[in-house]
Amino acid sequence: MEFTIIGDWYEVWDLASPFAVVAEGADFEEAKANAAVAVLKSFPHRAGEGGETPETLWGGDHGAYVVAAFLGDLGAQAVEDTDFRLIA
Repeated sequence: MEFTIIGDWYEVWDLASPFAVVAEGADFEEAKANAAVAVLKSFPHRAGEGGETPETLWGGDHGAYVVAAFLGDLGAQAVEDTDFRLIA
């Protein structure tokens, strides 16, 4: 199954933008885990020593939270309608 996940950061000390990521998984939880890997690749300064990991990104101290999630690939619409970084 494919999901579009809209996310934002708990803290924006680095002015990181909100994001939309399209991820696949057998269910939403697996897609969310796969999305975490893609998000940290796109925002490498949020990962690394003392930073977030795919396991801590969603709900971590300086991590991200899910604003909305949709079934299917709605990435193009999310970017058209607002200012997100699209992570494919």
